[in-house]
Amino acid sequence: MVRPILGCLFMAGIVSGCATTPHGDAGTNPAQAGDQPSTVPAAAAGTLKKTADQGHDNDKTTTYEAPVARKNYVPHKWPAPSQDLWSNIRTGFKLDPNDQRRSVRVWTQYYATHTSHLSHALRRAKPFLWHVVHQVEKRGMPTEIALLPIVESGYNPSAKSYVGASGLWQFMPGTADHMSLPRDWWYDGRDDPIASTEAALNYLQSLHQRYDGDWLLALAAYNAGPGRVDDAIAEARAHNKPTDYWDLDLPDETTQYVPQLLALRRIMMTPARFGVNWPTLANAPRTRVVKLPGQTSMKVAAHMLGISEKKLRRLNPGMRRWASEPGGHDKLLVPAAKASAFRSKLARINPSHLIDHRTHVVRRGDSLSRLAQTYGVSVAALRQANNLHSNRIRIGQSLTVPHPGSHESAPPAEPTQTYVVQSGDTLWHIARRYSVSVASLKRANGASVATLRPGQKIRIPGSAKPPAPSTVVVHSGDSLWSIAQANNVTVKQLRRWNRMDKGTPLQPGSTIAVDGPAPLPSYYEVEPGDSLWSIANRFSMQVNTLRSLNDMNSGATIQPGERLRLQPEVSG
Repeated sequence: MVRPILGCLFMAGIVSGCATTPHGDAGTNPAQAGDQPSTVPAAAAGTLKKTADQGHDNDKTTTYEAPVARKNYVPHKWPAPSQDLWSNIRTGFKLDPNDQRRSVRVWTQYYATHTSHLSHALRRAKPFLWHVVHQVEKRGMPTEIALLPIVESGYNPSAKSYVGASGLWQFMPGTADHMSLPRDWWYDGRDDPIASTEAALNYLQSLHQRYDGDWLLALAAYNAGPGRVDDAIAEARAHNKPTDYWDLDLPDETTQYVPQLLALRRIMMTPARFGVNWPTLANAPRTRVVKLPGQTSMKVAAHMLGISEKKLRRLNPGMRRWASEPGGHDKLLVPAAKASAFRSKLARINPSHLIDHRTHVVRRGDSLSRLAQTYGVSVAALRQANNLHSNRIRIGQSLTVPHPGSHESAPPAEPTQTYVVQSGDTLWHIARRYSVSVASLKRANGASVATLRPGQKIRIPGSAKPPAPSTVVVHSGDSLWSIAQANNVTVKQLRRWNRMDKGTPLQPGSTIAVDGPAPLPSYYEVEPGDSLWSIANRFSMQVNTLRSLNDMNSGATIQPGERLRLQPEVSG
């Protein structure tokens, strides 16, 4: 779920399995993931009413009935499945509901009393749900699987976890590679709603076969990794114990993973009983996949579609750069109502007009700064368009020069970026990273940058966003020293960029940034010895900011295992 999922699937299994953490309320911010707890919600558990013994679940002596379940209610009127996609999903439910189990009821309580999380997820599902359901039904899988991205990511295709899991299905890099899901500088298939769905369903089907048709074990392996589930089964057999999902000794996150899915199933069967107003959604695709004739600028495509580039990027978060990959991924997800006209325009247009750039062959005397001035773009934009990690260029090299505006309109001024000062930063470091001068930073920010402090926000004038830091996947036997040597950086830089303390172990399957600061995670799990000051210092923010993000007063304390929000919640 927005933590190691799938590739979370996580680091076990193919290094492990998926760790269950919050789904997101993230809207357009890809760094935002949600705030649903990774264990039984304490607030929900504290308000549950104890009822008669049913002998279910890990608490084998009691079950609980959530007080939100209503006895007198008007049943929800579901449209015909042919007309409504959610209604169609209900007709394909195949899993045992297990609705007398305590954990299923606890998670039912959680979703029914945190309806904003659920409503955000259902809204974000709209552009992608038809494609997911179509693939699930085509494979004959239980349609409960179409609800799994609610658990994983809140149906946010841009959701990121702090350990590197990404997308609707929260693939970790190692699992993405195992499932042949492409990842490169131009494109990340984990964030492609269509490609990642196909990979996730392929993976789930293989797990279903591995566990002899047991979907609950397959789901557990999807979360914890098949290696962890295999070990739990072997341990149970060695002690002559049952080997079904409910009786295995699995990590707590995994014991709560299937109940979350079944809780969604339970609510969907009788939403009015739990006070949930389930929306309707036409049983028709809201988006269509369109094949591109060649490399295409996102700005040009948006113009041809008559929509904003921002909206097009929300549908295609797998596209990491300003254009599709040359000779690589060549599909776009577009609004269904515009797909036909878009295909017609693509068929008629000169392919050279799809690229909002020109090509420059480097000559003697050229430099990035001189070319930037000649073409009216920033040095940072040139570096980003060409995946350059320095300002070094060579004679004869072909450079892509992005056009500063749309292909038919006057070029707008490049926007000013905001940068949050990290521990150890200097104006020189910041200016170098964004390819601007120290003098321009001082002019844009005045006296406020005379002394930098972690967490301070400064303006970067006339800059393009720098390239996302390159990352490497940690393999067994790797060390910070060996990774530093291979990437021509220092161990000290790796620790600073990845916010790692001395002695922090490397986890096989995880990713670390090797040429710049790693993105700020959405959450941090408190470790023994942590204080608000040490956490704020580690993530370059003020203690007051950390308190504000987590609704903590000045006297609040923190405990190991507690999850602290590091980024503001964004409604989607």
